[in-house]
Amino acid sequence: VKFLHLLLELGNKSKTAQNIIQSNTDAVDNLFSCLGSDHPLVRKWAMKLIHCVSEDHPDGVPVPQFPRKETAINTLASILACSPNFEERSLAAGIISQLSKDDIAIDEVLRKSETLKAIHEVICNSEEEFGVIGASTNQDKSLLENALAALLRFTEPTKPQLWRQVGQLELYPSLIRLLSTGSSLAKQRTAIALAHLSRSTSLSFAETSIRPKQENSMPLLSMKKLFPNMSWCCSGSADNEILCPLHGVACSQGLTFCLVKADAVKPLLRTLSDTNSGVAEAALMALETLLEDHSTLSHSNASAAIVESEGVVAILQVLEKGSLSAKTKALDLLQKILNHSQISDALFQRCEGILIQLLHEDALRKKVALVLKNMNVLPEQSSYF
Repeated sequence: VKFLHLLLELGNKSKTAQNIIQSNTDAVDNLFSCLGSDHPLVRKWAMKLIHCVSEDHPDGVPVPQFPRKETAINTLASILACSPNFEERSLAAGIISQLSKDDIAIDEVLRKSETLKAIHEVICNSEEEFGVIGASTNQDKSLLENALAALLRFTEPTKPQLWRQVGQLELYPSLIRLLSTGSSLAKQRTAIALAHLSRSTSLSFAETSIRPKQENSMPLLSMKKLFPNMSWCCSGSADNEILCPLHGVACSQGLTFCLVKADAVKPLLRTLSDTNSGVAEAALMALETLLEDHSTLSHSNASAAIVESEGVVAILQVLEKGSLSAKTKALDLLQKILNHSQISDALFQRCEGILIQLLHEDALRKKVALVLKNMNVLPEQSSYF
C-alpha cells in the first residue's frame, strides 16, 4: 500500500513518472492484478494510480494484453456494479471512461459485460439510492459524473453496437431528468450523451435511406394542439399515419432516439442559462443535431420545435453572457433557425440589438455580420465581412 501511495504521489507531480508507468507492461499487469485483491486499500490505491496515469493521456488507460485485458475490464465492471464503496465505484467508472476509444476489442468486452447496466443503475438511482446509503454529497456527485463520462463511450455515433444497448435499457427519461437535477458537470456530460444519441439516430436513418414523404407530416404546433396527450413521434395505420415532423415514421422504430420524442428540447434550452461552464455549449451541440442534414425531413419543423419552446430567447442569453466558444455555437444555431423560421417583431429587434453589440468582438465579427446580412440588417457589401 505504501509503495502504491508513493507511486501515486510521483504520478501526481510528474508527467514523466506517469509516462514511465504507462509504458511499463509489467507495472500495468501488476496494477490490474491488484484490482482483484481482497484488501480494500490495495484496490483503492491501485485504481487511483491507474486513473492518475490515464487522465488526459492520449493513449487512455494502459491495459494488459489479451486474455488479461478482458479480465481487467470485467473486474472494473464488477467493481462499478457491486462494490459497496462509493469511491471504488467512482474510480472504476472514471477508469472505464478513459479506456482507449479506438480499441474495438475493448468495445466488444464492454458490450458483453455488465458495465452499461451498472451505469444505468447509478444514473437512475442518483437521487434516491445515495441518500439511503448515506453517501456524502461529494461522493454522490463524483460517482454520477464519472458514470456519465463512462456512458459517453456507449453513445458514440460510430459505435452502433454500443449505443443500441442504451435504447434497450430505457435510459432516456433519467438522462432528461438530469438536465434539471444534476451538477454542472453532470448536465454537460448528459447533454453530450444526448447529442451523440441524436446524431446516432440521424446516421442510422441516413444509412437505411428512410425518407417518408414530406406532405404526410403535420406541423409540430398543430400536432401538439390536436393531440396533446400523444407522443410527437408515433405511427398509426398505413393510411392515417401521423409522422414525426423531423424523422417521419422512422422515428417510431425501436432503439432510436429523438430529442423531440423524448421531450428533451425544453430541458436542453433551460440549461443554456448555465453560461459559466461547458453546459451551454454541450446543450447547443445537442440542439443543433435537430438541424443536421442526415435525417431531418424539414428544417422548418426542426426550427419550429426550438422556436415554440422559446429557444431563441435562451440562445440570446448565451450570446449576451456565454463564453466565446458557446457564443460561436449559439450563432451557428441561431442562423439556421432564422433561415427556416419566422420570429416575432419584438424578438427580431432584440436579436438585432444583441448581434450589433457583438460586432465589436473581433473573434465573432464575421459570423455575426453574416447572420445580420441574412436578417437583411446589413447589406451584401459591408466592411464587417
